[in-house]
Amino acid sequence: MASKKIITVFGATGSQGGSVVRSLLGNPEFAVRAVTRNLDGSGAQELKKLNVEVVKGDTDDKDGLKQILSGAYGCFLVTNFLEHFDMNREIQQGKNVADACKAAGIKHLVFSGLDNTEGSGAAGPVDHFDGKAKIEDYIEQIGIPYTSTRICFYNENFLNSPPRKIGENKYAISLPMGDKPLYMMAVNDVGPWVVEILKDPANYKGKKLHLAGDKLTLDQVCATFSKHLTPKQFQYVPMSVEDFAKMPFPGAEEMANMFHFYQLKADNLRDVALTRKLYSKTQTFDAWVQENKEKLIQLLK
Repeated sequence: MASKKIITVFGATGSQGGSVVRSLLGNPEFAVRAVTRNLDGSGAQELKKLNVEVVKGDTDDKDGLKQILSGAYGCFLVTNFLEHFDMNREIQQGKNVADACKAAGIKHLVFSGLDNTEGSGAAGPVDHFDGKAKIEDYIEQIGIPYTSTRICFYNENFLNSPPRKIGENKYAISLPMGDKPLYMMAVNDVGPWVVEILKDPANYKGKKLHLAGDKLTLDQVCATFSKHLTPKQFQYVPMSVEDFAKMPFPGAEEMANMFHFYQLKADNLRDVALTRKLYSKTQTFDAWVQENKEKLIQLLK
């Protein structure tokens, strides 16, 4: 019996990487090498219970990365700007992994990339997009077989930041999208997308896949919540990009610029039809709300 193809997964204890690990474990063609900086953390311990090979690694450690990728067939890489809010550091981390992939002879790298917003007309820089775009350029430049999965707004953001209560059974959502649609996705779909790419790498080599599970205005998002979470009712309360930038949390201005970019590219930023062609079971927002109904109700008490 042929040995399984090892896929090294960075960010394996995070949202995207965790989804990739779970999906790879469900496919007999692949074995998983999960990378984490903390072998004693709860995420790493959970992976070990699944009999996953868990290795300690740091994307700042150029020499250590070579060993982590040795013998692997493929790699999934997601970088984390929000960990340190430093675009140059994120770019260097991505380059470090790309160089290690090149040295190890990785056959296919799937990179969680994003668009270059420079010159788009957005209100200001979107560093966590632009850094990934530069990493993408570098991967292409050094000649690694790769695919970029450009994703979008997580549905799970509504679990982390639930709609705010404005009255008895009344809730508001305020994001700076105006009447423009928002491309959305369930983060658990990242894994199946990546597995489909790794099963047929020649078909996806060099492609930048613009992925989303749905495309909805925030009025439509509110209508979906209202339908499934009755008697609770939801309404969209518009917010300007400028007001969102003043919100009291780290990176608010960065996020405001991102939403402005989303507005400007609302017609063709992502491709829902292509996404469902890649993976037919990609979730709609409606299906995601139904699946997470109990969690949402608890959060909205």
